[in-house]
Amino acid sequence: MAYTIRKKNAGFYVQILHKSPTEIVAKLEQAFKLDEDVIRHLTVVVDKNMLKARAGIKKRRRQRVSKSEQAESSSQSEEGRPSGGRNYSAAGRDHDEK
Repeated sequence: MAYTIRKKNAGFYVQILHKSPTEIVAKLEQAFKLDEDVIRHLTVVVDKNMLKARAGIKKRRRQRVSKSEQAESSSQSEEGRPSGGRNYSAAGRDHDEK
């Protein structure tokens, strides 16, 4: 943690995204207050625009990971190819013969 809270220097951060009626949220907050293991809690109402933005961020993150994985697999497959000289692919032979 950034600073000591109730003489504790370490803890876990948990984020829960859920749809619940107001009554359930009130019951959860009450349970958090009574539980000694919960040092702090924060309840936030997320609107539809925020959910769309979050989905967009996740999509862009997945695309970046996918691109980096493709680039990595491409560079690994090129390691076995001979460097320089003639093109040894079938298309290269046809081109070299003409």
